[in-house]
Amino acid sequence: MRAERANSIPIKVKIGVKFLLVSVFCFNFLTFASTSQIPKPGVDNCVQCHSQATGRPAEVVAIHRASTHGKAGISCDGCHGGDPEERDKLKAHTGKFVGKPDRSALLTICGNCHERQLDQFRSSRHFPESLGKPRLDCADCHGAHSIGNPPESFSLAQYCASCHGLEYLPPLARPLQDLVVLIDELNDRARAKRGNLSDDLLKQRKEIRSLTAEIIHPTGNLSEIGKILTEGEQLKRTIK
Repeated sequence: MRAERANSIPIKVKIGVKFLLVSVFCFNFLTFASTSQIPKPGVDNCVQCHSQATGRPAEVVAIHRASTHGKAGISCDGCHGGDPEERDKLKAHTGKFVGKPDRSALLTICGNCHERQLDQFRSSRHFPESLGKPRLDCADCHGAHSIGNPPESFSLAQYCASCHGLEYLPPLARPLQDLVVLIDELNDRARAKRGNLSDDLLKQRKEIRSLTAEIIHPTGNLSEIGKILTEGEQLKRTIK
């Protein structure tokens, strides 16, 4: 019966069906072959490429993922430029790509998002008008790839003391010394908790860091330090 039905189908219809099946197969094959070589929109080939590397490039990916920028979804091209959808290195490192920015370029990159902080810094003693260039840059204090998640070995107090109090620079004022030590102690206690802090404690810590930045970025008024120290000591006692 089936043979009779098959034989009853016109030849033209059989040929048309075969042609359609072959066309669908070829289309699917070619589509797969072409798209398998082209990164999908949104694919971050910067991370993929560096993750497959060895040594420092792979370490930087892990450091960035744990940072504030990484958690906020700001990837490599957000600061370095380039095209993350390109798989070829030369094509990816085109346009406004900057691999290792100097101090001035770094300030411009950070200032693209942090305009107010950059304005404060440019008017500070860390950027003397007579020199026309900064004595330090954002990454010196905040880190380059570890924003918001400094390594255990980093100490803000020690970093400041590496210039202040040596040779021609006077030491920091005592209230400011106490403040940077407080920031280190809060970082240490938060790190010891391994992220197990309540939203309220995280909010308090963030507020103290923001208030501290308002003093350090412009190297300005120290009158608010007493209030910050009081709040910080209370937070220290809470984070045990």
